[in-house]
Parts: sequence; C-alpha cells; structure tokens
Amino acid sequence: MRTLIGAALIAGWPAWVLAQIAPVTGKLDAARMGDAAIAPTSTPAAPASVAQAVMEPPVTPAGQDIVVTGRLDAARERIAPGLGAVQYTLGPAQIAATPQGENAGFNQVLLRAPGVVLDSFGEEHVRGEHGGLTYRINGVLLPESLNGFGQELDTRIARSVSLITGSLPAQFGFRTAGIVDVTAKSGASLVHNEVGIYGGSYDTVQPSFQLGGTKGGLDYFTSGSYLHDGIGIENPTSSRTPLHDDTDQGKLFVYASQTLNRDSRLSLLASGSIAHFQLPDTPGLKPAFTLAGAGPVSSSDVDENQTEKNGYLVLSYQRSAGGLDLQVSPFIRVGTISFRADRVRDLVFQGVAGDVDNSFATGGVQTDASYKLSSAHTLRAGFLAQHTSERLDTLTFAFLADANGNQIATAPLDLPDRTRNRSWEAGLYVQDEWKLTAMLTLNYGIRYDRFDANFDHEGQLSPRVNLVWTPDDATTIHAGYSRYFAPPSTQYIPLSALANVVGTTDEPQVLVDTPTRVERSHYVDVGVQHVMLPGWQVTVDGFYKNAANLGDLGQFGAAVILSPFSYSRGRVFGGELSTTYTHRGFSGFANFSYVNTGAIDVNSAEYEIDADVLDYVKTHHIQLDHEGKYTVSAGASYSFGPNKAFGDVQYGYGLRSGFANTAKQPSYATINIGGEHRFDLGTSGLSLAVRIDVVNLLDHVYEIRDGSGLGIAAAQYGRRRGVFAGTRASF
Repeated sequence: MRTLIGAALIAGWPAWVLAQIAPVTGKLDAARMGDAAIAPTSTPAAPASVAQAVMEPPVTPAGQDIVVTGRLDAARERIAPGLGAVQYTLGPAQIAATPQGENAGFNQVLLRAPGVVLDSFGEEHVRGEHGGLTYRINGVLLPESLNGFGQELDTRIARSVSLITGSLPAQFGFRTAGIVDVTAKSGASLVHNEVGIYGGSYDTVQPSFQLGGTKGGLDYFTSGSYLHDGIGIENPTSSRTPLHDDTDQGKLFVYASQTLNRDSRLSLLASGSIAHFQLPDTPGLKPAFTLAGAGPVSSSDVDENQTEKNGYLVLSYQRSAGGLDLQVSPFIRVGTISFRADRVRDLVFQGVAGDVDNSFATGGVQTDASYKLSSAHTLRAGFLAQHTSERLDTLTFAFLADANGNQIATAPLDLPDRTRNRSWEAGLYVQDEWKLTAMLTLNYGIRYDRFDANFDHEGQLSPRVNLVWTPDDATTIHAGYSRYFAPPSTQYIPLSALANVVGTTDEPQVLVDTPTRVERSHYVDVGVQHVMLPGWQVTVDGFYKNAANLGDLGQFGAAVILSPFSYSRGRVFGGELSTTYTHRGFSGFANFSYVNTGAIDVNSAEYEIDADVLDYVKTHHIQLDHEGKYTVSAGASYSFGPNKAFGDVQYGYGLRSGFANTAKQPSYATINIGGEHRFDLGTSGLSLAVRIDVVNLLDHVYEIRDGSGLGIAAAQYGRRRGVFAGTRASF
C-alpha cells in the first residue's frame, strides 16, 4: 500500500484569491519609502492605507501609454484591496539581498517574512498551517498545481512579493493561510534587458534571461531560466554531497498587456515549467525482502526518479469607467507528476515498488468588481468558479504476505490501479468598505462557497468583518474575524483500490478510508503597526484559529509525494513581531514569531496512519508535525556607489518528530552573506554586474527531518556551506 499511498498526489487546488493593496498615502507611507529591506505592513482600508510594498518606483519612459497603464494599474488595485489583513512585502532591494538573489528558489524569498517555517521538499509553512497558500500574479489567481518538489514560480519574474495573512476580507476564499501576491515585472518597469549565468557549489549551473519593452499600447515581458544542481532534494544524510540527487529544471514566463483604450486593456499571463529530480539514496541499508533472481544489491545504487510538468494560461479583461472597476479572468492550468521506481532495489529494501502517473486539468473564471457608491461606501463583489479533473495511474509490485505482513513468496505480483476524481468549486462574495469616520473604517462582507466532488458535497455561508483605526499618521490598529471554508484536494483513493493490495507487503495496517472533508474554521486577528521614527517601523500581530476537520499533508510510503488527511478538531494560535529600518544606503529587518498548534483524532484517509498512532491520536491532543514553535530571521544590506553588501541569519526551533509528533528536531541557525559590484561599460546603457554568495557560511550541519513523526517517511538535512558566483549583462 505504500506506493499507492505515496501516489495520492494533491491535485489542482483552486487559488481562490483576490487582493490588491491600496495606494500609499500620507506621512506614514512617506516614512516607509526607499530602498527597503522587508516591509511588514498591516493592510487596513483603502484609500488611506498603510499597507503598501516598500519598493523602488518603476522607471518608465514618458508618454500617454504609460499614463493610461498607470491609471489602469491603480484601478486594478482598487478592485480587491486586503482590507484589515496583515501584509509583509519584500521589494526588489530585499529580493536582490536574499541568498543567491533572483537565482534562489521562490521559497527562499518567503522565508524572509515573519511566521514562515522551512520544511523539506522546498515547502514553507505560514502561521502553523500545512499548505493553505494561494498564489496570484498582478491580482490574478493561479490555480494550484500538483504537489511536488519543484519551485514553479521563478523569483526573477517578481518586482515585489507580498505575503498577505490574518483575518482576510470576503474576496479571499478557500486557501487562506496566506496570499502570496506577486507583482510581476513588465516591459514598462524593466529598466534593462538582461542575460546572466550563475553557478558554484554542488555542480550548480543556471543561465537565465529577461527581456521586455513597450510599443504603442503593448507592454510585454518574458523570462526564462535553466538550472542544473547536484542537490535537487534534501540530502537524507549529513554528508556534504548526496548520492543520486541531480536535478534539471527549465522555466519560461510570458506577460503581455494591450491597452484597448483609456478605460480598458487585455492582459495575458502564461507559464511553462519542467523539472526532473533524482531521489537521493541512503547508503548502508540492509535488505529486508527476498526477490527471486536478484543478486546482491546496494542501497547506494537505488535509481528512483520524478518528473514534474506544469503550465497555465490566464487571460484578463479589465475596464475602469466612472465609479466601476471590473476585471474578468478566464484561466486554464494543467500538470503532471511521473514517479519511476527502481523495481529491483525498492522490492528488496521496501517490499514494494511502483510507478506513478498523476495528472490534472483545471479550468475556470474569476470576476471581481468595485463600485464607489459614495464618499463613505465602496461596494465590492465577485465570484470564482472552476472545474478540476484528476487522474492517478499506478503500477505497483509487491510480494504476497501472511496475516502479520510477513513475506511468503519471492516473486512479486503486479497490481495496476486507476482512479479518477473530479470537483466543482465556486465562491461568491459581496462586501462594503464603510468609512465611519476619517480615522475609522469598517469592512464587512459575506461569501458563499461550494465544493462538489465525486467524494464530497458541502457548502458554507461565511461572514467576514475587519475594523481599522488610524488614530494618527504613525499608527494603525486593526482587528478582524473571518469564517473560513477550505475544501480538500480533488483526490480520493476508494476502498476498491485498497482491496487491490490486501494480502501483500503493500497492505496498510488500517483498512479504513473516510474521504477528507472541508475544513471549517473561525479565525481572529488583532494587530498594531507604528512608525517609531522616519524609516523605522514596528508591527505586532496576534492570531487564533479553531477548526473542524483540520487539514494536513504527509509523506507516506516509497514515493516522496504528499497526500492529504485531516483531524476532527484542531487549533492554531500565535503572534509575530517585525521591524524594519532604512536610512540612505542601509536597510535592515528583524522578525520573531511564535506558533502553537494542536489537533486530535485523525478522521480521514485513516489507512495512511499506523494503527498504534491512530489509536493514540484518537484520545490525545498532539502538535502538528510542521510546527516550528519559534522562528527568527534578521538581515541587513548596504549600498554604496556601484557596490552592495548583504547578509542575514535564519533560526529554526525544529519541527516535530517521534511517535505521534511527541518529540522535536534540534534547533538550528544559518548565516548567509554576499556582495555585488556593477560595472558601467559606457554610455550605451550596457553594464555588467558580478555577484558572489556564501550560503550557510559556518557550514552548520542541521537535520530538518529524521524520518519520524506523523506523515514523515524520510530523513532530510539542510544544505551545507555553498559558494556561488555569477554575472549578468544589462543592455
């Protein structure tokens, strides 16, 4: 059953998001402007918003087309602001100052925001949630892909990245742990075209390009990269170099926008990616099963591989006329994950081997509108509807076994299986931004969500309310309540599939398979933001969540693929403290977060859990495996002339481990430094930038996972010290 369980991939999730932050106004916003590091900001009501990315203004040529584009950009921001939510924004300066800069994985950018915890396989957890993130680009959602290893979003496409979390207003649905809002580069904002090459430790080689421009009403930007790396997935041992762990990845992104007239435009987002991973080997394992005809084998020679392909296409029509701002975005997304086992060695060491092909296709439409009824009221409404179909084909090889699971034959059985799932997901909302006074804004609304799949049918009416008070130009206080509705992935393995492996070495201990239901939760968030001095800002925020059918993900079995399960009840609470400081060429940030999680009684996909763990969790509250109780991050950068120096530190308290998550991993800290120098090669605009990065400067050996814990099947270590360098030409 382990291969079948591991094959239970997360199919395409809807990215139910609409949020755009209102313009910066007032003295408070002026205090934050500049080449900032990270700007944690609370997002109260627009237009008097203190929620805004601290980033460099785009450099654009003068002209009527740019005026129209800027007007439509502002209108798009008015459609769905994050009223009362909490926003942490990283501008271009901080993205460049992260370890490896634009060459880093997208998850490394998010780790510089408060409350984000590092996990294996490139995962990050926000405020104690496993997954639950929605991604959007330029205000347009991206339907969720299959859950694999690859970082599909390319860091180099982002002009800024915002993490929006907390008590979200009504336009945010379904995936609500956090909204990752990417403002993409465009032809108008791209100062120069660029080509580059980057590489270093672990056989890293990464060429890339960025091209764009404007012509008449057309604005276009494209970016592409290729990566070869000797550590595609975390090393299962503490050695500096893992065995059989190469990865090759290619990414292409295209943005185009055509202004139709002063009131409307048509935009296109398109992306394609392909990634191949070798699964790393653990040397020294002893054979546990006997395979007829197999000679001596070594666990250092296991040849497991995984290939991931993803693509999406989003077309958006935007119109702004009179008091109405409207955006309609049909979209389509497809993806596949293919896992290939090493049949001989997997059977010898694990008693089961299997090939997995999982694919999905999602299509839908998102519509949002904003209308200014009066000086005191702005009405917003919209809907999102999408259909997802998912296919899972497995070919499993396992031995016959007795009632105790002991092997009784040396020739394996081949056990093919095929499952199909489908779902309809829809959300409809309406809300009113009511300016009670010049200093007090109430944003209240309601949304109805519906999830209909071949294994579940549910709906919910969810109220949302946020109150934002700005007693002076330096202070913003917010408080909010949200009712959330988070459907499971479009994935279910029926009992007939479990029956297929009964009596083999792949049979699970528990033959119960309750479908995962919708997570329903109450969420409360309270916070304050204050500008202490010009350039120095502090944010404090606290949150509490109480959920029924609390969703989680785990790695079960040989295939390193995440599968969903849930707890009957769960709660998450914690707090964050963040500060930033900017002065001339210096910028710095520091973040601290605390989170506490708890859950009881696994109530779906029970076959994924061992019987003794299942019995224990039925009567004991446990902490979630992805809880990192404390996190600390801090960094600084300094620019002087054509030079820039930067560094940061990341501290992790350690994720949960042991029987039923009753233990935890050791704490760890890593230090990263780097620098860049830009050479001006003449008046033609040609320049050359040279960069060097040292990641994990002190070569600290730290274990992210030890292979134990509920839903954990593999040990994984963080990267040892790496030295990287690169150059990019601008023209």
